[in-house]
Amino acid sequence: HGAGAPFDVQQNAPKGLSGNVFRTAMAETEMADAATKQELASNLTLDILQIVKISQSQHGLRHGDHTRYRQYCTRRLARMYKATNFSHGKGRFQKKTLLPEVVADANHLMIPLINAERAWSYAMELKTDAGNDPRKRSHMIRRLRKATVHASELVALCKQLGSARTALEAEAYSSFMFGNFLAEQERDWSRALAKFMRARKAFEQLARVGGSEQADVCRERIEELEPNLRYCTYKRGNSTGGDESSLDAEDLAALKGESGADDEKLRGMLSEDGEKTSSSVAPTSLMWRGHEIPLRNKDSRACVATAANQLAKLESPLTMSADRGLAIYDKALMAYNDAKQHLRDEITAASSVQGGSESTTRIMEIKLSDRALSVLLLEKTIERNKFLVASATAKLAGDIKLEKGEKATRPEDLVHLYNTLLRNYEELAESGPEVLRGLDGADKVEESVRMDCMMEQMLLQGQRAASLAAVHLGAGSHAEAAVLYARAAEHAAKVQDRAPKSSHMAAAARKVQDDSRKARCISLADGTIAHVAQQKGLRLGLNSVSLQDGASAGGMEAQYLLDHLDEYKSAVSGKGANKVHMMPIPPKMIPIAVNPIILDVAGDEIVYPDLEERTAVKKTSTLRNLFSFAKRRET
Repeated sequence: HGAGAPFDVQQNAPKGLSGNVFRTAMAETEMADAATKQELASNLTLDILQIVKISQSQHGLRHGDHTRYRQYCTRRLARMYKATNFSHGKGRFQKKTLLPEVVADANHLMIPLINAERAWSYAMELKTDAGNDPRKRSHMIRRLRKATVHASELVALCKQLGSARTALEAEAYSSFMFGNFLAEQERDWSRALAKFMRARKAFEQLARVGGSEQADVCRERIEELEPNLRYCTYKRGNSTGGDESSLDAEDLAALKGESGADDEKLRGMLSEDGEKTSSSVAPTSLMWRGHEIPLRNKDSRACVATAANQLAKLESPLTMSADRGLAIYDKALMAYNDAKQHLRDEITAASSVQGGSESTTRIMEIKLSDRALSVLLLEKTIERNKFLVASATAKLAGDIKLEKGEKATRPEDLVHLYNTLLRNYEELAESGPEVLRGLDGADKVEESVRMDCMMEQMLLQGQRAASLAAVHLGAGSHAEAAVLYARAAEHAAKVQDRAPKSSHMAAAARKVQDDSRKARCISLADGTIAHVAQQKGLRLGLNSVSLQDGASAGGMEAQYLLDHLDEYKSAVSGKGANKVHMMPIPPKMIPIAVNPIILDVAGDEIVYPDLEERTAVKKTSTLRNLFSFAKRRET
């Protein structure tokens, strides 16, 4: 082409390819070339087993509804494509392969995982409806083969880009999926048994290395595998063609109960990670208010280390969603609860052993650690609620945009959170001083805990009053809102007087006081404007009230159908008429005559005749009455 000649995609496309296909291929080539220039991502972390468990339990599989779970996977996969900008062309579908060069974060690893889950759920749905239909059974096996393809893609990506634990989880997931496919195919029972055994071995390794939550998930998976292992062992023993030549080295090692090369490599990497984590994170004591409290229980130390690892993932409420932060805090709080449970089990075991002073000292030390963990759990709960308050405040201020379908935050939500925080500080003021009671320096710690709780409660009362004022302001109650804003400023002023000038609490109280004063002035101004507008509207309404008709008052009288029921007269035609008038609302006011008031003033001057003769009763004898009765009978 010449320098000024345009490049025609349709003409320059290879023979047999349309312009759209050729354009898409060129775009993919350019994207792959640009991606190769960038460095590959490394050490990506994805909790595969936990994600699968939560998704399945929350979207239908708790009740065995595979159709609902498949539809959820389809919707989530579409969202993942859009979020990772991994679309498949506009209009016509153009297949794209997820290359390692394209993977930027763990969200890209979710694509093959959700694809595998969708294919597996579709296969289970077909298995439920298949019965004796060979076509549905064949379709089910094809969907399981598709699930194994996506699982293998996930394993390849995790081995190259993910951490050791993520790679092992992907290997366990893929082996489980491949074993299901081979078991349903009913051809190679030895290979199916090898895949299930590889999955079980990987789950056992993950249970030993991971935390308590991951250990529970792995144990559940191992329990699910047991019936499959027994069935495959039974079918393999009964089958005559038990050929093991089709097995690779890893499957053959798993079938014989040996350790393969990949297993040894992954186990070594996981042990190194576990040693680094345990040596750097796992604490041997608890620090609270400058005091070191020993924590000798090994399981409790592991749970506290797990909680610390979870809390290290937290970010600012402006950059992290409230749901993700809430999930991290929930995991950390569960770890603290597990640590407390381990301590209580140890107390029960120590109490059952009869010993001397050494046993009593040990029990007292364990109780001290339990009280410290209870207070730490309460403090982390307070931090969680403060995180939610910060996130809700940012959403109300417009600093965080709401996601599609997310419910808008209201001031009432903040009031509820502040009430929860006030209750948390009341509990902390009661249980905090009990931790170090009887130890050296406990009096100073008790006083500081009570003072800090009192200051925090006072500040929270001011913030709650400001949020209540916002609620009243939204309802149009400007006077009540102004009073509450004044109360919030009073609470903030008290905190400012007692807190150190350079402390964080003093700065927060100063902000609450300034914002409350500004909001109070605005509320009073809005209330005045609303009151003036209301008075003006009332005055105009009173001035418009009249006993005269519209025509006689100088206005254009509207034509109403109710006044002309005996004749045809259009309500929309005529001069000045612009809409149909059925009847006047409110009805017209018509003057009516008032009945005269009659006052009886002459009644006292009238002399009435004496009627006692008419009302007197004549006296007669009994004999006369009898004769008169006989005469009445004769007549």
